[in-house]
Amino acid sequence: MKLYNLISDKFLKDALILSNAPKFAIYKELRGVTIDELSDEQLEQNKEKIVSNVIDFFEEIGRNKVSNYGILDDNLCGTSSNFHDFIISRQTDTQNCLKDTPFLCDILKKIMEKYDNLLVPDNSLVPIDTNLKNIMLTENDEIKFIDPGELISAPILMGYGDFVAHTYKTRLYDCLISKLNLDKNDEKRLRIYAIFSSLNILAFLKRNGVDELDKVIPFGNTYTF
Repeated sequence: MKLYNLISDKFLKDALILSNAPKFAIYKELRGVTIDELSDEQLEQNKEKIVSNVIDFFEEIGRNKVSNYGILDDNLCGTSSNFHDFIISRQTDTQNCLKDTPFLCDILKKIMEKYDNLLVPDNSLVPIDTNLKNIMLTENDEIKFIDPGELISAPILMGYGDFVAHTYKTRLYDCLISKLNLDKNDEKRLRIYAIFSSLNILAFLKRNGVDELDKVIPFGNTYTF
C-alpha cells in the first residue's frame, strides 16, 4: 500500500480504500489478462508496451531514495548498513538452502570471487517480484502491476535482474536488453542479479517442498530458471 504514496497510480490498481489502522485495502475490480496468459501473437504485439511500462515503473519507484540497504523496516529504511553485507547475508541463506543441489551450491562463491568489485551500492527503492503473473494487460489496453511484491533498498539493476530471471530467452527479455542498452559492466551486473534472483526463487521453492528444481519453469516462460 505504501507504493500509492510514492508513485503515480497509473501503474497500480485503482484503490477505493487504503487504511493503515487497521491495515487493509479495497481495490476497484480490474479486468484483463496477466502477461503469462498472453498467446505468442499477443506477446509479440504488446512486448514494446510491456517492457516500456516495466522500465517506467522501475525508474519512477527508483527515484525514491532511502537510508541503508536491503530489506526495509516499517519506516522504509533498509535494515543493512552495508550493501555488500546485505548481498552476502541474503545469498548465503539461499546457498545454504541449496547446498544439497550440486549444480547450484557453489555459485555464490564463484561469483563473489570474480565479480565482487562490480556490485556497487545504491539506495533506490526497488521492486523484486515482477513475475509475469503480477503484471496485467487490462481490457483498456493498459499495463498494471497488480502485485508489485517486496520492496528493497538496492540498485535498480537488481529489480531488472528479477525481471530477467522470469523472462530470460523470451521476447520480453530481448526487448528489455535492447531498450536498456547497458554498458559492459552493467550487463555483467544485470546477469549477476538475475542469477541471484533465480537462486532465491529456487530456494523459496525448495523450502516449500519442491525437489526437482531443474524442472521448474517461470510463469509465462518455456525455459527453466
